[in-house]
Amino acid sequence: MGITDYGHRGVPNLILTAPLTTNGPWNAAHFHNPQYDKLVAQYVAALDLGAQRAAARQIQELLLAESPVLFPYFYYFLTAARLNVSGVETTAMGHIDVSRAGFVA
Repeated sequence: MGITDYGHRGVPNLILTAPLTTNGPWNAAHFHNPQYDKLVAQYVAALDLGAQRAAARQIQELLLAESPVLFPYFYYFLTAARLNVSGVETTAMGHIDVSRAGFVA
């Protein structure tokens, strides 16, 4: 089993390749499926959204059948701020947005 933090990754290519392809650098689970590798290569090489969606659908079906991945999601998390500060937003990934933060009287 591998644990990978995906919160700051902006594109699915990395999520599909690094932890799940046969030679992926984060493939801690040693998942090996030549069909998956082929489908991911098709997804990454797709030139239009339709082809990408077709490959993504096959990837989803394969992963559901093989069950190599669990995506835990924790809705509740703990964060704190001083009583005289408002507008601080914290995401479940622990990212803190202070763009609307300010002191309250």
